[in-house]
Amino acid sequence: MRARDAARTGLYVHVPFCAVRCTYCHFATAVFEHGLLERWLAALEREAALRAPLAGGTRFTSVFFGGGTPSAISARHFSRLWDALRRNFTLAPDAEVTLEANPESVRPALLDAWAAAGVNRLSLGAQSFEPDALRVLGRVHDEHRPGEALALARRHGFERLSLDLMYGWPGHTLEAFERSLDRALAFDLEHLSAYAFIPDRGNPLGDAVLDGRAEVVDDDTQARMYGTFLAWARAAGLHPYETSNVSRPGAEARHNLVYWLRREYLGLGPSAHSLWAGDRWGNVPDTAQWAAVLEAGEAPDVARERESATSVAEEVVMLALRLATGLRPADYTPLTWAAVERRFGAALAAAVSGRRLERTEQGWRVPPEARFVADDVIAWVAARGRD
Repeated sequence: MRARDAARTGLYVHVPFCAVRCTYCHFATAVFEHGLLERWLAALEREAALRAPLAGGTRFTSVFFGGGTPSAISARHFSRLWDALRRNFTLAPDAEVTLEANPESVRPALLDAWAAAGVNRLSLGAQSFEPDALRVLGRVHDEHRPGEALALARRHGFERLSLDLMYGWPGHTLEAFERSLDRALAFDLEHLSAYAFIPDRGNPLGDAVLDGRAEVVDDDTQARMYGTFLAWARAAGLHPYETSNVSRPGAEARHNLVYWLRREYLGLGPSAHSLWAGDRWGNVPDTAQWAAVLEAGEAPDVARERESATSVAEEVVMLALRLATGLRPADYTPLTWAAVERRFGAALAAAVSGRRLERTEQGWRVPPEARFVADDVIAWVAARGRD
C-alpha cells in the first residue's frame, strides 16, 4: 500500500461552522455568524504560530480540513487560512490536502480557490440519495446535488474524490441503502466511506434512540448493509483498507492512515486533537472559549497527557486491527513493538487459535468475514492484554 508508506505526519484544521446542524451530528460546531468567523480565523492564525515551533523541521505529508463544514467559508477566508498554514508549517511536495465539503456549498469560485491553494482531494458528505432520508438526517441538499457537485469538481480538475454514506439510522432499510449505494458507485469515485449510525446524546436522532422514542436498525440488517457495501464496492474496483473505507488501489486516504497507524499529527482549531512527541491533547471544544484562550496568549489545549508504554501498545492494537491489512510489526519502532508484544503477544496467539484473528506474512488481521464485528474482536484482544 503506497499510501501506507507515504502517511508520515498529519496536520488537521477544524472548521466548526455549519449553516444547519444535522440531526445525527455529535461534532463540535458553531452557528455560522460573520463576527465569530472572523474571530475563529484570527485565533487560528495565533494557534498556528503557537504550534509552529513544535513542528520545526517536519514536512507534513497530509493536511485535512474537517468540520463542521469547511466548504461553508468563503474563498477569501480560505485563502487567508491557507496562508497562515504555509507561513508556519512545511508541507511535503506531494502532500495530500483534503477538504470536507457539503454538496450544496460546492461552487466554481470555491473550487478555484481550493485548487489554487493546493487542495487535491475532496470528500463530500452525501449520507443518502433518498429524499425522505435526507429530511430525516437534516441534510440541506437534495438527492441530485451530490452528483452535480462531483461533476463540477471533476470539471475543475479534481482527480481524487470521495463520498460519505451512512446506514442504520431509525427507519432505514436495506433496500434504501442499496439504492443510495448504487447511485454512489455510478460516479466512478476513487474513495467511498460508509458509516453506521451511532446514537449520541445531544442531537435529535441520538436523543430519540437513547430516550427510547426510536430504534436503530437491528444488528442483522446492519450486517447485511455492511456486507452489501463491501461486496458492491469490490465489484466496482474499490477495495477495503479500513473498516468503513474502500478505495481504488493507491487512493487510500493518507491522512486517515496517519491516525490508524498512530503516526504524529497536529490539530488546530476548537476540539482538534494532537499526538506529538509522545504527548496527546485536545483543544477546548467551544469555539468562542477556544478563541478567548488564544486571545489571552495561552495554549488552548485541555486534557494533556504523556503517553506510556502501556497506552501506546493499547492504541497500536486497537487502531491497526481496524485496517484490512491488520497489525504489522514493521509499521512501528522496535521499542514500540516490544511493548505491544509484551502486553498482547499471548492475546494475539489466543485470538488466532480461536479464529478471531488470522496470521498473515506481515502480522495479524481480522478475517474479512468478521469485519463487521471487528470492534468486538479488538475488545476481546484488549481485555486479555497483560499488565
